[in-house]
Amino acid sequence: MISSDGRVVEPIDDYLAACTDREHSPNTIRARAFDLRAWLVFLDLLGVGLLDASPEHVDQFAGWLRRPVQPGRLRTVEEADPPAREPSTVNRALDSVCMFYEFLARRGVGLSAHLVRYRPARSGDYGGFLAGIASAPVKERKTRLKEVTRRPATLTDDEVQAILDACDRLRDRLLIALMFETGCRIGQALGLRHEDINTDRSAITLRPRENNVNRARGKSREAKQIPVRRTLLDLYTDYLFAEYGELGSDYVFVSLWNGPYGSPMTYWGVMSLVKRLRKRTGIDFHPHVFRHTHATALLRAGVRLEVAAELLTHSSTRTTADIYAHLDTDDLVQELERVGFWEAR
Repeated sequence: MISSDGRVVEPIDDYLAACTDREHSPNTIRARAFDLRAWLVFLDLLGVGLLDASPEHVDQFAGWLRRPVQPGRLRTVEEADPPAREPSTVNRALDSVCMFYEFLARRGVGLSAHLVRYRPARSGDYGGFLAGIASAPVKERKTRLKEVTRRPATLTDDEVQAILDACDRLRDRLLIALMFETGCRIGQALGLRHEDINTDRSAITLRPRENNVNRARGKSREAKQIPVRRTLLDLYTDYLFAEYGELGSDYVFVSLWNGPYGSPMTYWGVMSLVKRLRKRTGIDFHPHVFRHTHATALLRAGVRLEVAAELLTHSSTRTTADIYAHLDTDDLVQELERVGFWEAR
């Protein structure tokens, strides 16, 4: 991390190095670095040193992230002038700042103790090993914006089919079909090896690996075997014969037309594909929307929450429920009709 005067900010560099040692994902470390860079910019505007910040500065930082303006100046806010950042983005940045100072607290810098508060435990909190035996207050951040719960974006069946039809190569069609049918993360797909595909059992195994040369990573820390339909395996076979050929690579998804031939496909390669498909179909989507679509379809079909969590490689059912247990009016109507509620009245 480089400051505005061109010097290395050693405390932040040490913190990011610690995150790397703890095997945080590259995306997480990149986000932390981006957030702390914004914190440095804000402190520079105030003329406050990194180790001289106070809880009041953290409160001001939250407001500045929403509407960046030179400290001490007023800004006219028009109705059509939305905040620069969503509350969830601001809260992530506040978490990054608090975690950074918690890291420094273990080195004798005491600001972190003033950035949290304790409240009584309540239903829904993680209980830990002594849950129900010994009650203890729960630690939470003092400064936090209220977030509006939003349904994850999903695609209709027709939109998914249009995207698949727009793929003019079997590799690309297989990648899209894999993400839609299994709900796997893009990092899990890019790290997939041939040995992970079991055609006899009609299943694939999503394995966490730290040595992917394309830096692909999934959040799951355990290998999960996911059942797939035969049509997906047939598409995989067609891809091997028609495009992959005798290429000597362990990776399923490789560069065949752009980039070094035979090298594992990268995140940038996927985003380039997504941009082309957006242009061809007129559908605005990103790779993760296939995961949202798959998860929503599972729950709407009545798949039990614990089964859905296993298929999505979530560490707990609470994660699945918090993100995907959303209902719209159509879902409510279908459930009322299913149980015969209206007919009984």
